[in-house]
Amino acid sequence: MISTKLGNKQIKTLKIIGKKIGVALFWLLLWAMAAWWVDSSLVLPSPIDTLKGIATLAGDAEFFVSIGVTLLRVFGGVFISVALGIFLGLIGGLNAPFYEFMNPFVSIIKSLPVVSVIILINLWIASGIVPLVVTFLICFPVTWTNVVQGVHATDEKLLQMAKVYNVAKMRIVKDIYIPSVKPYAVSALMNAIGLGWKVTVTAEVLANALPSVGMNLYYSKIYLDTDLLFSWTFVIVMCSYIIEKVTLFMIERNKRKGADQCQLS
Repeated sequence: MISTKLGNKQIKTLKIIGKKIGVALFWLLLWAMAAWWVDSSLVLPSPIDTLKGIATLAGDAEFFVSIGVTLLRVFGGVFISVALGIFLGLIGGLNAPFYEFMNPFVSIIKSLPVVSVIILINLWIASGIVPLVVTFLICFPVTWTNVVQGVHATDEKLLQMAKVYNVAKMRIVKDIYIPSVKPYAVSALMNAIGLGWKVTVTAEVLANALPSVGMNLYYSKIYLDTDLLFSWTFVIVMCSYIIEKVTLFMIERNKRKGADQCQLS
């Protein structure tokens, strides 16, 4: 019985993987056909030309330095924005005066174009730090808003019960508010990772931050090296995808550990 269930699960997993591979191959074939029809690597390089470009880039140590520095900026900006967003979001959700104090700042940052934020920040600080600060400013409102919504969505019945039994405020925050906020915080984290990559690379280009992936993209465009432009773009997409999947894996792993601990207790 157990072996049958495992077999069905494996078959289902293989089908899902097969579908994903099929979809990926379809889009690669479409890309290859479009490149063949255009017949100009200057306008649209083929998938093979793009892979050759990646192989060329990988042979230079500067390639890994650029990726490493950009990753540090992405992780730094996202981590600070999520950490502060969760902390201040919890306070904002629980304290109306603090929410009213912070909300105008968050609303202004949300409404400002990314380019305006980058240009303004570039006037005040060194170009190498601009991408990190801009990533923080753009991702912070996402986390803040989600966490505040999570606090406001907390089950009122649980709060009333805690009030009846005179549960300590810190215990209410730990055992009621934080579990309610967790799904919202996870959603904010995933959005921040995707947004962080876009904002960081854009800021690197506009702020002339070196070394960086963004400036390599810019140089590829300036020198009309479309093969390398596509190669760098592919590298950005893959890095973002891998980070997102690893983050999801870690979150699911922590969930399973938490569930196992609850069962044991």
